[in-house]
Amino acid sequence: MKIEIAEQGRMTQTGSSLLKLIQNNNMPAIDLLVRESIQNSLDARRQDVKYVDVEYLTGVFSSHALSNELEGITKGLNRRYPEDQYSYIAISDSNTVGLTGETDPKAVKNNDYGNLLKLVYEVCKPQEAEGAGGSWGLGKTVYFRIGIGLVIYYSRIKKASGHYESRLAATLVENETAKDSLIPVYENQAKRGIAWWGEKTGKNITAPVTDEKYINSFLNIFGLKPYDDEKTGTVIIIPFIDKQKLLSNNQVEYIDSSDNRIIPFWCSELDDYISIAAQRWYAPRLNNVHYNHGAFLRMKINGKGIGLDAMEPVFQVIQALYNRANYIKEDDILSGMDDQTFVEPIRVNKFLSDPKIGLLAFTKVPREVLGMEVPRNKPEPYIYFNCEIRNSNLNAPVICYTRKPAMIVSYENTGAWAGNISSCSKSEYILGVFVLNTGVQLKNGPDNMSLEEYVRRSEMADHASWNDWSEGTYNPRLITKIQNSVNRIVDSKYSPEDQETQPRAKSGLGRLMGDLLLPPEGFGTGSSIPPSPRPPKPDSKSKGIVFKADASKTKFAGGKLIIPFDLRTSKKKISSVEMEMNIDSESSSISVPEWETQMSLEAPFNIKDLRAQIEYLDEKNVQVSVEIPDSELYSETHGVRITKIVTSSNTCYGFRVQTDTPKTIKMRVFATIHLNRKDVKPSFSYKKEG
Repeated sequence: MKIEIAEQGRMTQTGSSLLKLIQNNNMPAIDLLVRESIQNSLDARRQDVKYVDVEYLTGVFSSHALSNELEGITKGLNRRYPEDQYSYIAISDSNTVGLTGETDPKAVKNNDYGNLLKLVYEVCKPQEAEGAGGSWGLGKTVYFRIGIGLVIYYSRIKKASGHYESRLAATLVENETAKDSLIPVYENQAKRGIAWWGEKTGKNITAPVTDEKYINSFLNIFGLKPYDDEKTGTVIIIPFIDKQKLLSNNQVEYIDSSDNRIIPFWCSELDDYISIAAQRWYAPRLNNVHYNHGAFLRMKINGKGIGLDAMEPVFQVIQALYNRANYIKEDDILSGMDDQTFVEPIRVNKFLSDPKIGLLAFTKVPREVLGMEVPRNKPEPYIYFNCEIRNSNLNAPVICYTRKPAMIVSYENTGAWAGNISSCSKSEYILGVFVLNTGVQLKNGPDNMSLEEYVRRSEMADHASWNDWSEGTYNPRLITKIQNSVNRIVDSKYSPEDQETQPRAKSGLGRLMGDLLLPPEGFGTGSSIPPSPRPPKPDSKSKGIVFKADASKTKFAGGKLIIPFDLRTSKKKISSVEMEMNIDSESSSISVPEWETQMSLEAPFNIKDLRAQIEYLDEKNVQVSVEIPDSELYSETHGVRITKIVTSSNTCYGFRVQTDTPKTIKMRVFATIHLNRKDVKPSFSYKKEG
């Protein structure tokens, strides 16, 4: 195939910038690939089908045979990859329309670019149909991050004339500044790190190859067969992958009771991981004949299907909850658990044509149902969901959420979605699914927008979360309202039982919380523990700065306190505030460093987890979350840095919030304080710099 090298121009992307467009360095790369590739296939479904087939294929190919077909980089590929065989991964779909549309962007009319131009030749061209996977068009860049940036596209379409046409093209996106970059310089221009291959149609211009004989020969390099008869669809081939690197990418590490590392079975084989990733993100739509927004999903991996019975029990629970949230109830894994399974509407007044913004289905499921007991010995749900296990004594609830495409956006066991729900015992798990009501319109919203489109636009390019956003003065804060309702509804169903099963631990921690001070506004540097607790004063903009612990929202759980600290300023700007925990004594407070060094005692408490929700900066709505991993001392976003305050032995006993420039701010910091001794009271001191 002939090469087309991207030329320099105004407002054009480079390869290095394209590789950074989806700034998700937390989710494993295979998960990103599975989420994006399946959604692309589902978005391209034919309108007359009941299901879409997606198959993942892995294998080896001849490196020299491939390099010989790619003009301009043959020698570079052979030099970098001297062995004859390397690994590849391919994603094939059927019952889809394929890469339709014009091959020449100059022939596009009415901005109808078609699937071919959007996927192969353009970035930032999203699907326009309501209910499609994304509204950014950047998800496709994940293909370039799986291998070396080389992606091959084969497709078969049915044209308006009724004839079938095959199309073959390739794209390479690389860091143009790398010393071993493959794409040659074009006419002494600066490198952009982007190239395409196909059939030459002009000077440095290509279009997809349509020669069936050549395409069949090319596919044979990978042992792949072309579509035949009346089949249409697309195959995306990513060569030169590193299986072990992909399997170890961004996995949460789990430790058992003996401090041994737990390696889930799917982290050893790529086929197994793909299977779990598909179930993880598409459990609501996988093999679900009750899915009512189009075609459901069928999956294969190297010819082996993932049947409903073959799905992991925890993902069968997720699908059963999704169906209940869509008014479908049948015999499934949750049958017989009606006393612990609930479906509750979530309502938001004033902003919607129908106040019911969605349905929340949730359950408390025992270990046996999840297959965790002998002889099946399935892992914990947190491991399946790739969530951190934050407490070895209690199980935190997990809430996930989805909209019309039925891809799970995220699994949350902390933060705004689940942080205020009481944990339960280790013998059971609270799991919930929120499903958006897609048939609702916004009242007085921008562009006569639907609720589905509002939420779709709130997702970042990686579709990993929902966030409130505003247009002009319009900001209904619908996501925050959903989150608050989810916490309240689930906690009200299960928390009384948990309180009865843990009275001793809570009473001990309650005595500590009885001494918490909500510091006065305009605070100084003194201890925050008064002779007796008193309620906070009402907020007032005239009083400038508020930094206080919210005792009413404090949680007791398994030997720890989860305390939210509110920081609010009005007209006064602030550049730094900090909170330190001290040990309260009869004469004065003792600092934690003094306690450890001068008294040679272990700190009676320490902060293990710090996370924050920033709502406003300089009166601008930002709605961002930030978390400090255990291995890091600070995290930074939007010019706000949150830093742990630690002793020489690495005991965290406070935190500092700093801004790059003085700002007005509204935020909440959640500190999880682990209590090693219950006979020692903490005190809190605060400092500020305006």
